Amino acid sequence: MNLVNCPFCGKEIEDDSFYCDQCGEELKICPLGDGFRKGKSCGKRGEELVTAKSAANNQAPPVAPPTMPPPTTTPSQPQATEKRPQITSTVQTPPAQVENPPPQEADAPEKTIRPTAAPAEPKYLVSNAINARLDLKNGAIIGRRAGDYVNVFGNQGYISGTHARLQKNASGAWEIVDLDSSNGTFLNGQKLFANQPAAFKIGDTIAFYDLKFVVE
Repeated sequence: MNLVNCPFCGKEIEDDSFYCDQCGEELKICPLGDGFRKGKSCGKRGEELVTAKSAANNQAPPVAPPTMPPPTTTPSQPQATEKRPQITSTVQTPPAQVENPPPQEADAPEKTIRPTAAPAEPKYLVSNAINARLDLKNGAIIGRRAGDYVNVFGNQGYISGTHARLQKNASGAWEIVDLDSSNGTFLNGQKLFANQPAAFKIGDTIAFYDLKFVVE
């Protein structure tokens, strides 16, 4: 990975970027290998410029999904059934004659109070687009150059070097924090403000630019 100058602002950027991390302009390259260019055609060869994203999509290898260990199961123990001997009585007594008792009011049914079940806790971020399943880790960084999931985001040009952070708050709820990324972090379609935590739950959708993950 090398550093080159942005043709728009002149600042140093990585040569595999899709957008400039400094000025935000979408980057274009010469298809014959003359690097980033500004305008519609290459000034050296006259070839029409193409976006860095479209050129990368034609060359980038697919990301293999992380291997998940098989679930372990515990065999259930059969319950022993106790057999009781049947007792037969041989003594017969005449039925007693009892007057019909006066009707009594039926007791009101007893109310049973059941505890409210706690909501399930999120464990994974799943993306069908790139066949990725990320284990949630408190304090984990999501980024293209650094963090716990570089093997997943390393070739995703729209993801910043350090894009976002996963964390738990004081109440134990999971949160996502955008780390002032170039292309933004979205929760259920709403763009997050930089460095402001946003809580999420199972079923929510988190997107890093346009790469969507579902919370499971």
